[in-house]
Amino acid sequence: MGTWGTGPFDSDGAEDLLDELAGHTIERRLEVVTRLLVSAIDAGGGADASVQPEEVVATAAVVAAGVPAGRHLPWNDDWDGLERWLPQPISADLAALAVRALEVAVPAGGWFWRSWVDAGEQEEARAAINEIKAVLATVSDGG
Repeated sequence: MGTWGTGPFDSDGAEDLLDELAGHTIERRLEVVTRLLVSAIDAGGGADASVQPEEVVATAAVVAAGVPAGRHLPWNDDWDGLERWLPQPISADLAALAVRALEVAVPAGGWFWRSWVDAGEQEEARAAINEIKAVLATVSDGG
């Protein structure tokens, strides 16, 4: 895993994904985000999944950044205008899709969690993912 920090954008895969998304229109970003989340769910997680957990976490963080409750997440500052990368308001369906993809890609006790060497860093990563889920849970129809 090319992870060098505990935040949702602190991995090579996340950085590559964000670089790709930055170059797209809002509409194309939504297509890419939706496709990635659906692919993660369809793949069912696991070490051999085509969509890596860190990409799912980063994608869910992009969705959360567009939610009013997520506009001030600490990692948003790393990407200019991240809170406006997706069409507003964030739909309840997209938020639910992001939560489901997180549940599949980074399940409790799964290989993603076992890959962390440092227990403190693992807990920081878990807290970041839980914060993303909590923000996404605030979305109802109409954003």
